[in-house]
Amino acid sequence: MAAGFLRVTALLTAATAQFPGMPGGPPADARPIYKTGKYLGCAICKLTVEEIWNEALRLRKEAPYQKPSEDMYQDSIAQVCDPIKDLGEWVAMYDITQSERGAPLKMEKQEYMCECRRECRTIQKACENLVNEHAEDMAESLYKRDASSLEKFSNRVCTKWAGACPGGGYKTYLHPNEHFMPLDEEMWRMRRMQDVINDQARKHKKQPVQFVDPMQSAYFGDDEDFEPDEL
Repeated sequence: MAAGFLRVTALLTAATAQFPGMPGGPPADARPIYKTGKYLGCAICKLTVEEIWNEALRLRKEAPYQKPSEDMYQDSIAQVCDPIKDLGEWVAMYDITQSERGAPLKMEKQEYMCECRRECRTIQKACENLVNEHAEDMAESLYKRDASSLEKFSNRVCTKWAGACPGGGYKTYLHPNEHFMPLDEEMWRMRRMQDVINDQARKHKKQPVQFVDPMQSAYFGDDEDFEPDEL
């Protein structure tokens, strides 16, 4: 048995001793608010691209000869939408607000990360749609360094490729506002431990684990705005 898997097994044993596992597999994630994600497509795209750009600058400082490979860019892009990953933490730091029906939707950055409920999943879903469609193009562009600034890179991705900007078009839409709930530090530590374990479990083709997480399946909202074709 590989030494790496032995370490994973030891970590899993210690973790499950402290946090009982949930039977029947992990609970479902809260659903995105699809219409809100559609109307905020431009803003979410620009935030996503900014995170990707900043990570690219970091990679260029640390890579051998300051020349990251295209695969290195792709690996970082693949993590940028996941709020449980370091590169995706930004997803859980925004509160979506609207002053009244038909008013512009706003994304307000908070001091702390939140419990990833419907608004957080809305941002994540819109980010994933962008990455799923354009990850290879973005990685190639960063590798070639054919965009000299964040502004040019953002315009290329969000306006030319994704067609997400300028956005708007709220009309009479009323966003189903959700209270921004700061993330409990102990719960966050538990989720990060679970993520590390499951990354290794998938690598070694073992069964993933799910720790007790009462917030994960809460606050699903109603079905009336469940329109996946609109995002």
